[in-house]
Amino acid sequence: MNMEKGNISGWSGMSDEYQEKSFISLTDIHLAPLSLGDQEVGLIDNFLGKRFLELGCGAAQNSIVADRNGACAVAVDGSSRQLYHALKLRVESNSNVELVKADLENLDWLKSESFDYVISMFALEFVEDIERFIAQCFRALHADGTFILSTVHPLSAFDWDHEKSQLIVSDYFNPPLEIWKDSKSENNPPNFTLFRTIGEIFTTISNAGFVVEKLLEPVAEHKMDRAKIPYGGQYWEPFRDRLERIPFAIVIKARKP
Repeated sequence: MNMEKGNISGWSGMSDEYQEKSFISLTDIHLAPLSLGDQEVGLIDNFLGKRFLELGCGAAQNSIVADRNGACAVAVDGSSRQLYHALKLRVESNSNVELVKADLENLDWLKSESFDYVISMFALEFVEDIERFIAQCFRALHADGTFILSTVHPLSAFDWDHEKSQLIVSDYFNPPLEIWKDSKSENNPPNFTLFRTIGEIFTTISNAGFVVEKLLEPVAEHKMDRAKIPYGGQYWEPFRDRLERIPFAIVIKARKP
């Protein structure tokens, strides 16, 4: 089962609609939909002069934020269509982000100990070999480098009862595999979203050698606070009721000793 191939084609198929219907800031690092960004949360200490790697960058909005604040940023994604949008934003923002098309299941090409920050927002759930991915993030960082991961919360695997405004959890310890197809890509392989428990994610990061410093479960901000939200828009508003009660993401900040 080539999960990466299916997920890349799926994201290429849905990229245009996603980028059109999502608002993603070019001035603040986004961590979770409808939630506060890093200007409020404070996971990144300093951009100036730092080497910054974003894995699963989409249209590279976070890398553009880093570049604008003085970092040397490299943004990696497997989807050519997502990188098309990243290139457009790079030109429009007059930034110098380096864009790389690469498979997140194979990051052997990354130079060891070459980055101060490695971040990945909502890409891990599309990666089959979590241990290898985290190990490559560890290898790419300098000593005392920072890894920031945001990925789907395991509770996102379960159905939401809209009438009762509550979550229906069948088995937290064995979350279901989500299989989905982009409507515009009927001939492409199916796409997969992998949900992991918080314990599995935490343990994998710790076993790779990282020291976990923070673990967050962001909550959706009130509608009146839209100005504070770096990641929202038409794509996410239908999920607001759920995200004000149940976390969509788990965010982890870890350090390489």
